[in-house]
Amino acid sequence: MNIFLLRGLVREKEHWGNFKSEVQQRFPDANIITPEIQGVGEYTDIDSPDNFEDMIKFMREKHIHLFDGKQTNILMAMSLGGMITRQWIEMFPTDFSRIILVNTSFKGLNPLFNRLQPASLLSFLHIFATPAIAKRERLIIKMVSNNSTNHEQIIEKWIEIQNKRPVKRKSFVNQIKAALTFKPETTWPKEIPLLILAAKKDRLCSYKSSEKLHAVWGGDLHIHPTAGHDLPIDDAQWILDKLTQWIK
Repeated sequence: MNIFLLRGLVREKEHWGNFKSEVQQRFPDANIITPEIQGVGEYTDIDSPDNFEDMIKFMREKHIHLFDGKQTNILMAMSLGGMITRQWIEMFPTDFSRIILVNTSFKGLNPLFNRLQPASLLSFLHIFATPAIAKRERLIIKMVSNNSTNHEQIIEKWIEIQNKRPVKRKSFVNQIKAALTFKPETTWPKEIPLLILAAKKDRLCSYKSSEKLHAVWGGDLHIHPTAGHDLPIDDAQWILDKLTQWIK
């Protein structure tokens, strides 16, 4: 079994932090894969495209040996990664046997004020305009996480990531454009089980977006009562418990 973990806006595989190893511990026989799009991580020298199709083709080519029809592939994706995932199964419907969407939303299904909550709009613009890496990463974690237990350690790691592999402004803008313009199909393929996870205290993307996805696409829905947008930071064990129950 292969479990793919796909992050969100201008986030790379290292932003999973300890969550990747925690997934591995929960599923010791699984192969954990953390694909990256152009513009982040290993590929910061390549500009992110302004559409999901090119991002998907790029990632898929890097792992093409896993899409031979003989593999059991599960994909868990957060935020913008969830949007990419929806496009992926439209383009290649047999690549994944199960999908988990975490705190995501879509044009045509969710109103803009739920996709980017008005209270966070100024914070989002402030982050975009902040050149200092340390200050920017502190603003980000304050917006996406409600559990401050390990914030200082996480911020230190995030600053290190951005110093080593800074994301170009053009890549940031192109990813935003892709997120705002992609409009998914209105039905979910019945042959692919869907798990939707959301956080009720998400200040960036309202949990009501996930409720709408569940109403339209079906699947299983679970809403965390206190976590923020970055669920793996705020309550990784909750995610792992829901994932384990659902898969088994």
